[in-house]
Amino acid sequence: MKQLFLCSSFQDSYQKLENFSTNKLTGSQVAFFNTASQVEEYSEYVDQSFNLLKELGMIPFVVNIESTTLEEVIVSADIIFVAGGNTFYLLQELRKSNADQLIINHINKGKLYIGESAGSVIMSPDINYIQCMDEPEKAPNLKRTDGLHVINTYPVPHAETDYLGEAALKIQDIYQDRLELVILRDDDVMIYSDVSPLEP
Repeated sequence: MKQLFLCSSFQDSYQKLENFSTNKLTGSQVAFFNTASQVEEYSEYVDQSFNLLKELGMIPFVVNIESTTLEEVIVSADIIFVAGGNTFYLLQELRKSNADQLIINHINKGKLYIGESAGSVIMSPDINYIQCMDEPEKAPNLKRTDGLHVINTYPVPHAETDYLGEAALKIQDIYQDRLELVILRDDDVMIYSDVSPLEP
């Protein structure tokens, strides 16, 4: 059974995780990808998410995406967490390391996936729509923008926020008649089980 917890801001929505997950959270090993934030000037939200996982009783560890033991690291984890940042850079690095396929495989096996902002957007069929919010030029080696395509919708994070609300509105204006957008405020969550959306 596929389990996806896709949010805009984990620190504003983490309380909903315990009600959703069929997995035991306490003591769970969490493979934590901070990849998307590595090209961002501001990344404090990544540390906040990491610390919140610990507060929930989980055991997060940062994944070295360039490690030769990446597959073993993901296999050993109970949960996969992909934090926010630049979606284009995230896709570039996941694809380069083959972590994209590893993540898809483990989602298909029922491993809980938590995506935050870019980590949510990456699940869509194609990430090109998010360029109004993220900078594609931060991923100069990305040749294709097709996402992991675990879901058929297109999350738009950070709606109605001071920092990225304007970009979210621009995405809605451009794509609302072309794509099945899901607008996410920072306290909203897209919850999927077997890739069918459920009420939070």
